[in-house]
Amino acid sequence: MLTDVKQHLMTSLGLPEEMLTDFVDSFLMSFDESAAALKPFAEGAAPDWMEIRRITHTIKGYADGVGADDLRALSDALNAAAHAEDAAGCRAGAQAIIDLRARYAAG
Repeated sequence: MLTDVKQHLMTSLGLPEEMLTDFVDSFLMSFDESAAALKPFAEGAAPDWMEIRRITHTIKGYADGVGADDLRALSDALNAAAHAEDAAGCRAGAQAIIDLRARYAAG
């Protein structure tokens, strides 16, 4: 999880280990904001298809930037559910992203 992100940042951007903290903190802050924005949909709020697509587009950007392939895959699945206007898929997808954030927090 975070070790993969750190490795990606060191390899792809050539960042020394001492600079990783700022990048990782920024990633986690963005991840927190996205997870919070998805929480109502995970809890059963009526899906706002455009909002979910906007959130997944944001996630795609920062997930790609730090090499969080697991997050990118979940975001792509949620985006597909929003495009299909699949409420159950959106609930499950939003919850999967929230659960992944908790796993990232756990280390």
